Amino acid sequence: MDRNQRGAASALVLIAVVLALAATIAVVDIRRPDDDPIGQQQLGRATPGSGDIVGAAQQSLVSYWSREMPKVYQRDLQPLAGGFQPKTPDSAPFSCGGQQQTYDDLRGNAFYCGGPDDDYIAWDAAELFPQLAQRFGGIAPAIVLAHEFGHAVQARVGLDAPSVVQELQADCFAGSWTRFAETSTEDSVELTDGALDSAVATILTLRDQPGRAATAPQAHGLGFDRVNAFQTGYEQGASQCAQLPSQGVVTTELPFRTRAEAESGGDLPFAEAVQVLSSSLDAYWSSIVPRLAAGRKYQSPAISPDDSTEVPGCPGAEDPAGLIADYCPATRTIAWSTPRLVAAHDQIGDLATGAALGDAWAEAGQSQAGLPTSGQDAGLQRDCFTGAWIASLAGGDLARSPLSPGDLDEALTSIVAAGFTDEAESMDRGGAFARTKALRTGLFGNVSGCV
Repeated sequence: MDRNQRGAASALVLIAVVLALAATIAVVDIRRPDDDPIGQQQLGRATPGSGDIVGAAQQSLVSYWSREMPKVYQRDLQPLAGGFQPKTPDSAPFSCGGQQQTYDDLRGNAFYCGGPDDDYIAWDAAELFPQLAQRFGGIAPAIVLAHEFGHAVQARVGLDAPSVVQELQADCFAGSWTRFAETSTEDSVELTDGALDSAVATILTLRDQPGRAATAPQAHGLGFDRVNAFQTGYEQGASQCAQLPSQGVVTTELPFRTRAEAESGGDLPFAEAVQVLSSSLDAYWSSIVPRLAAGRKYQSPAISPDDSTEVPGCPGAEDPAGLIADYCPATRTIAWSTPRLVAAHDQIGDLATGAALGDAWAEAGQSQAGLPTSGQDAGLQRDCFTGAWIASLAGGDLARSPLSPGDLDEALTSIVAAGFTDEAESMDRGGAFARTKALRTGLFGNVSGCV
């Protein structure tokens, strides 16, 4: 988030999103690193204990870009003239782009300042980084620094691009650094179990609020787009990230189309959402099952809402731990926990409801098409099918679809939140990183990308 382009309002948005996401799903040592090497720090989902994890991340980023800049941009990395600057309420006033700033201007935020006389990365070390580390683990502050270092790289190569392109490229760069940290054996950072899932959750907190179009002057990108960019960098490296300004970035932002839609956040009331989404899923799978298995016809499952907080068991099947809705092939019934479905709807939005129901209908489709329904691959295939169903709602024209701003983020958030529950491991679904990739595959590749 280049400070020259973004106002203090983004600070409030970021910290609010951190708290909201944590509701559905250690304090960091903020010393500035000195010239001595910092011992290797383990960063992952766990809340950090002792150790200078922020300093280790800084050293890792400098090491990574010192190697990568010559390969990607054929130039050496120029150090940050102003370095890394943690800010607290006790910090002295500072300037950026000729404007005086205080901690209150920065609160809840992090930024790269690239003004004519400035070249530094600053962050709220009193609230933002400790909260991120507490909720998403030691990797979270490092991901924010990696994103901001991406802006420093852009300044060094003179990137002139719209805000959303800059932000998504910085996310992509953060993903490429994450892959480096994961695979390097001599780096100051070692990634541990859960690091990728926590990285996805962190990137999701940086998203725009629903309703902001990609062409807006300060657009950052929706969570769905930002996670997509992060995963692109992780899988394809910084060289691919460098091509985004010329090749184009994937954006799925939609503006609110009416005042009523803006006031409701684009969400249908719960009862109406369940009816509309269930009918849509039935119609979708009626056309898909014959495509997956020639000669087979889809039979609409019975539905069985339950007032319990647990999904009812199914004869001959494993206990559906962690699921909000589930398909029982023995009775051809889809059951769901109404209290938990309502909670997902209220906390996240109507397409969180859709994602839970979509998973159950996808299992019904798998079963009726003779596909495997158990195991991690089958679970990831259901995420892919859910993405393909969401794509069918758009009908190939996102702007004219019934999808509302933030719907894709709601589906994504429900997946990420599920990965942070106590039952996540027993669900045998893979982590949030793998699941969001599967969802994206279905959305952009349709059902053919899922089989």
